[in-house]
This record gives sequence, structure tokens and C-alpha cells, in this order.
Amino acid sequence: MVEPKLSICIATFKRGDYISETLESIVGQLDDDVELVVLDGASPDNTSTVVSRFALANHRVRYIREDTNSGIDKDYDKAVGHARGVY
Repeated sequence: MVEPKLSICIATFKRGDYISETLESIVGQLDDDVELVVLDGASPDNTSTVVSRFALANHRVRYIREDTNSGIDKDYDKAVGHARGVY
């Protein structure tokens, strides 16, 4: 696998009903040098199920699920911390 140049980072919480549309719009445009990092702040809904399907179907999608919700700002920081891209 090529190391990504670009990391697209998403922090999410309780968006299981909506995140599929967002991911569909991004995943189709991913190249080998682009990764998508989705950090879930311990969503109690079906977010995990939805995002996991995308991650299993596409190696460029990385899903990280936190045990507790840290809030949107900290979760974005964590997502960026998991990013492997140069940008």
C-alpha cells in the first residue's frame, strides 16, 4: 500500500443516519495516495456499523472508535493524530 500524501479526517458522534451519504461522496474519489480517517466519539447509535462497512470495503478508509466521547474539538485532534498523510 502506498503511504498517503493526503489524509481527510472526520470526527463524528451519533450520525449513523447521515454519515453514509458523506462517506459515499468521498470514498469514490479516493486515490491510493489519499486516506480517509473517521474517528467516532463513542456513538451510541449505529454509526459503528455504517462506518465499519466502508472501512471493510475500502482499505483507504480507516475507522477508529473511541471508548468515550471527548467532544468535537478533541476528537478532531485525535483523528489528525491517527492520520498518516503528509497533508
